[in-house]
Amino acid sequence: MNLLTQTGMHDDITVIDVVDSTMTIGRDMLKQGVSRPFGIVSNQQRAGYGKKGRFFFSPRGAGVYQTYVFDVAGEFDAGLLTTGVAVSVAEVLFEMTGVQVSLKWVNDFYLHDRKMGGVLVEGILNPGKITQVIIGIGLNILPTAVPSDLEDIVTTLGVDVDRNALVTTIFERIVQNISGYQAGQHLDYYRQHSYLKDKMVTLLTNNHEISGQVLDIGTRGELLLKHDENLTPFISGDVTKVFIKGKK
Repeated sequence: MNLLTQTGMHDDITVIDVVDSTMTIGRDMLKQGVSRPFGIVSNQQRAGYGKKGRFFFSPRGAGVYQTYVFDVAGEFDAGLLTTGVAVSVAEVLFEMTGVQVSLKWVNDFYLHDRKMGGVLVEGILNPGKITQVIIGIGLNILPTAVPSDLEDIVTTLGVDVDRNALVTTIFERIVQNISGYQAGQHLDYYRQHSYLKDKMVTLLTNNHEISGQVLDIGTRGELLLKHDENLTPFISGDVTKVFIKGKK
């Protein structure tokens, strides 16, 4: 796989070879007043992070590590934005590689029951109202040695792809679709490719574990969980366990 280069990259995307985190760089550039939208991509992250600050392994030349910064106007629903971005990325991956990823609520891409990437959305309050969003996308593309604690958890796309073209196409797709995410038009695709549909799971929310069956994704991108004969929508939380038939 060729490393990312500035040559041929979208004019609004900056390539930085090695960073601590593209999310951190994006936040710094926003403070500096760089006009939006813009993007940052890197060949390697030393301190990449995902949801709740969890470390995202980002080895050199093996993935795509990217952050996009956008202005937002009007009502903003984080669940709809996150699911919308996930759908846009999944569509681009399928169009460019023929690989169909599954979408694990709320922000992960899955292949063969393992994580191959994810989306992170952070809002900027200015003041008291979200006016910008910072969108991080990490994708494991090619096989590489991983820490032993990740061997049974993560996987890769397994298809060599022009990363410059992939980064640019994802950026353009989000620019094209971001104004429509709040209408939820992407949710049918999300439901169709939901990794959790009909599975038994354990959800951690507000420091409380709830186990049940995932029945659907709601109109705001929330998880609809059947538990104790109740059907409850959850707009946030972590699915910490997924029970798969034939696996312990």
